[in-house]
Amino acid sequence: MAMASIAKRKACFLTRNLSNSPSADAFKLSYSLTKFSRRFATSGSEENDVVVIGGGPGGYVAAIKAAQLGLKTTCTEKRGTLGGTCLNVGCIPSKALVHSSHMFHEAQHSFASHGVKFSSVEVDLPAMMAQKDSRFYPYSRY
Repeated sequence: MAMASIAKRKACFLTRNLSNSPSADAFKLSYSLTKFSRRFATSGSEENDVVVIGGGPGGYVAAIKAAQLGLKTTCTEKRGTLGGTCLNVGCIPSKALVHSSHMFHEAQHSFASHGVKFSSVEVDLPAMMAQKDSRFYPYSRY
C-alpha cells in the first residue's frame, strides 16, 4: 500500500472531531502522530507533492491537511517528536514545574493554617524533573 494513502487514512482518523476536544487530546494526537511517523519513516528518497519543514502546531496540521487532500506528504522535524517547542520543552512541561513549585510554597506557608505542620520542607529537583517527565514525555517521546 502506498505511503500517501496510509498517511491519508491515518490523518483522517486522527483529526476526527478534534475541534471541540480538551487539551489532553492534543497530547494524544501528538503521541499518535509520533508513533505514526516512526512506523512509516522512510529514507526520503521518494518524490513528494508537499514537504512540510517543522512538526510544530502549524507544521503537523499542514501535513495532515495535505495528506487528507490526497497529496503525497512528508513532514520533517529535527527534534524527532511532533508538537513543537511548546508541547515538548516549553510552555506545557514548564507548567508541571510551576505546579510543583506552588505546592512547595503552600507546604512552607499555608499548611500550618490548616493544622498541618512540618519541621522542614525541601525541594528535590531531580524528583520534580522526573515527575514532569513522567507526565508529558509519554505523549511527546517516541
